[in-house]
Amino acid sequence: MRKLYFDIDGTILDVQTAAAKPALVEGKFVKAIRRAGIQELVCVGNYAGVVVEVQTLDTNYDALGAILELCNGVFTDEVWFRANTRLISDPERRAAEVDLDGDWWYVDDLAEKYFLEAGRAEVFRQQLGRRILAPAPEGDGTDVLDWLGAIR
Repeated sequence: MRKLYFDIDGTILDVQTAAAKPALVEGKFVKAIRRAGIQELVCVGNYAGVVVEVQTLDTNYDALGAILELCNGVFTDEVWFRANTRLISDPERRAAEVDLDGDWWYVDDLAEKYFLEAGRAEVFRQQLGRRILAPAPEGDGTDVLDWLGAIR
């Protein structure tokens, strides 16, 4: 199963404005994900850890709904998003969560930091620009779409 590990802040949202990156809105990000054959999304961002923690305190809290709302219209198909997305509970260990034996893809503006901290510096060096994208945190998201478009 092809899996995309994705960050929010700096990847989907511009770090300065917290607005969705323009190239990713109106379903463009989801279309690129589907064209790349990605079947599962794993949200590794700090927000995932926060909403998972809130959900442990309040079982009625909608963690996926909170992430969906936070992404400001990037994910336009709520049913698809809920069916195909999971959240990690410890974003500080996000790169350690990556199943290197599977068909994995990873997009995070802080990818280098988290791969180094996970003791996976060599994986980062070998896969940057291939299975790993460290997008421009203040970019418009075009780099993310281009990278997804190159996945075969």
